[in-house]
Amino acid sequence: MTELYTDPAAMTDAALREHIAGELGRARERSVWLTDAVDDEDLIRQHSPLMSPLVWDFAHIANQEEIWLVRDVGGRQAVRADIDEMYDAFKNPRSDRPSLPLLSPTQARSYVGQVRDEVLEVVSRTPLNSTALTRAGFAFGMVVQHEQQHDETMLATHQLRNSGSPLAADFGPPPRSGPLPAEVLVPAGRFSMGTSTEAWALDNERPVHEVEVEAFYLDTTPVSNGQASPG
Repeated sequence: MTELYTDPAAMTDAALREHIAGELGRARERSVWLTDAVDDEDLIRQHSPLMSPLVWDFAHIANQEEIWLVRDVGGRQAVRADIDEMYDAFKNPRSDRPSLPLLSPTQARSYVGQVRDEVLEVVSRTPLNSTALTRAGFAFGMVVQHEQQHDETMLATHQLRNSGSPLAADFGPPPRSGPLPAEVLVPAGRFSMGTSTEAWALDNERPVHEVEVEAFYLDTTPVSNGQASPG
């Protein structure tokens, strides 16, 4: 049976290190799959003004991993401090990123691999639960979630390309028994928002609290911006 949730705060030191390495590896598998799906020329192209070139996302993932885990947590020398500003998402709007002197796909893959080798050394050697960043592997969890967020961004980039996505899903939508209504009513009620137990949750996700939601209608199929806008 697959375990749905594992609490890092309740793990032994060895188990926590293994868990961190496993989560880092699973996120990286998705990133590599999303970038290996196309050739190098495609990686440097901007498929939509709303998105970055895929090669920017890939190197940005490693740059944030380097800053947080190699330098801040591990206290190690920088791998490529000279590219920090280029891969700073706050300083470079997506529309400007294609004009930057970005790492080539080959350089990005090398940088990504070098940073991950350093990070795995940090995972194996750095004392855990000694600071706020290392308590229950918090900083490692934030880096995992950051990579997962960019995996979603890269997936959206693939879906926005004019030529169609190069990715194929292994499953399709479930069969329908009949036509869907245009919208359905979601009844009012209370639910628990946030968490008081998830060790890798952000500050703005804590603590768990009850929220009352009024009834609302939800469309059953995707709508365009034009359809959603008032007439």
